[in-house]
Amino acid sequence: MVYPEFWGASRAIDNFPARLEASGVKHPTKPGTPPVGRTMRAAHVRPQEHGGGEGMVKAGELVEATYPEGATLSGTARKVLVLLLAKAAGDAWQDQEHQITKGELRGSHKGNERLARVLDELQRVLLRVRVRSSRGHDAVLVAPIIAQRVEELDDDARSVVFWRFSEPMRRVMQSSDHYAEMQQQAVLAFESRYSVTLYEHGCLLYRRQHPTWQGSMAELRELLGVPAGTYRDWTDLSRFTLGIAKSEIDHIAPFTLTWRETRRGRAVVAVELRFEPKDPEAAAAARAELNGARTGRKVRRDELAKLQELPTSQQLDLEEALAALKNGRPLPRTA
Repeated sequence: MVYPEFWGASRAIDNFPARLEASGVKHPTKPGTPPVGRTMRAAHVRPQEHGGGEGMVKAGELVEATYPEGATLSGTARKVLVLLLAKAAGDAWQDQEHQITKGELRGSHKGNERLARVLDELQRVLLRVRVRSSRGHDAVLVAPIIAQRVEELDDDARSVVFWRFSEPMRRVMQSSDHYAEMQQQAVLAFESRYSVTLYEHGCLLYRRQHPTWQGSMAELRELLGVPAGTYRDWTDLSRFTLGIAKSEIDHIAPFTLTWRETRRGRAVVAVELRFEPKDPEAAAAARAELNGARTGRKVRRDELAKLQELPTSQQLDLEEALAALKNGRPLPRTA
């Protein structure tokens, strides 16, 4: 894994100045400033290419970032961060103030009462990002995501929040060359914060030749942001984090989530997560579900999960099952 170099370290990447100018992304003019990487160039054009503005890009370094021990982000805060990154798009690395309306941030919620609390949470949290130091050594950057914000006090949907990303995070985004392409509609649809986290990792990995993540139990807990003292045994951890995330991701994402544990005796000591691309038919069904009405989605998701748990010899034809779910009919029972 090659991590971005930081704080004055030289950086050898292609500049593509003509493509950069054509994409509309501003090229840094200050002498000695590193060029803008592929992530911010992609962030500038993806909203126009995917879903009429629903597509967005998140730097791989931020997807893979972890939290200092004992800290994590709620599901709502993770979603708000995605909205802020999508709004800033290809200008997220710029030393400038961005703005977004409270209506855009709160989504389907009618009031702004929770918004200040969520933004406070997002502004307090620190991220641990893998980088290279100015001496070329592997290092960890620990920094906040947001440096400051200004909130208008008007309590209506048109009230505006202004914010500025922290300088360290702007440098990470500026130099980033790998990223996750996501649908913000999907991020907002997830109910579990673990689904959001694993969806982001899946979007980063599922197109690769080896779409897997491997790590120890401690590393898995760190990746998920599981609070200390919660879900201490594998049964609870897999059921309440991976299991819930799998049901949500398999339903509306273009890939599926599976895992395999490694045991030492009876204890699980390591886990491999796999994000496998769906075939065209299953991917189209996921897109249709995502673009359809949310009413009844949980019921359809639970029915689909039950279907996937059946032995292969008892599985219904996928096309027939999806047609039944779409038309609101119960799945035929198997013997």
